[in-house]
Amino acid sequence: MVSSAMIFNALLEEYELELLEEVRGVSNRDLAWLSREATLKDLITRGKELPTSWQYRDGFPYFKNQLYIPANDALKTKIAKGCPDSKVVGHFGMEKTIEIITRDFYWKGLTEWINDYVRSCDECQHNKSPRHARWGLLQPLETPYAAWNSISTDFITQLPKSQGYTQIMVVVDRFTKMAHFIGLPTNATAKDIAKVFLREVWKLHGLPMEIISDMDAKFSGEF
Repeated sequence: MVSSAMIFNALLEEYELELLEEVRGVSNRDLAWLSREATLKDLITRGKELPTSWQYRDGFPYFKNQLYIPANDALKTKIAKGCPDSKVVGHFGMEKTIEIITRDFYWKGLTEWINDYVRSCDECQHNKSPRHARWGLLQPLETPYAAWNSISTDFITQLPKSQGYTQIMVVVDRFTKMAHFIGLPTNATAKDIAKVFLREVWKLHGLPMEIISDMDAKFSGEF
């Protein structure tokens, strides 16, 4: 019996040389890939032992015998299309797609990239039934009965630097809709945020009965 994995490998062989040429063509825009290639080439030239799990063959770096693919979404999509998008092979789920692609290819963040790719596949979304339990009903938050008893917090990040700050902590009173916008540096820790909260919010309004957040690591950690 011919398996879908065997069909996929046969499809790869059809454009193997073309794929290698494309890897070489886009590699000059990935500094991490170029650095890895240069390091491996230098070690071989000096007769040194290569790092564990890495190989260098025919001018290309390999990780655990998997071709190292540069950071190029178009190339990754081309590889992915050889698996779930093939009319012969069919549409796999995330785990099977990852298992087959990692037989021949490697790139940083491969699992997350493939998961996003399969989730965005229109045919998969239409043809595969969801296996999770039914979504529950929305549970509305209770209306606050006084100012600053219930607050919400969130972070606006990756902003252009202004006076040393690159993110804003937004604290909103759910009763009056009054808000505080607090500037924070990029490397602010949970402890830093707790101190800012004491100085900018608690000092003025006291400790709230309820804090609503999206469970950001900064807020659900030491805070």
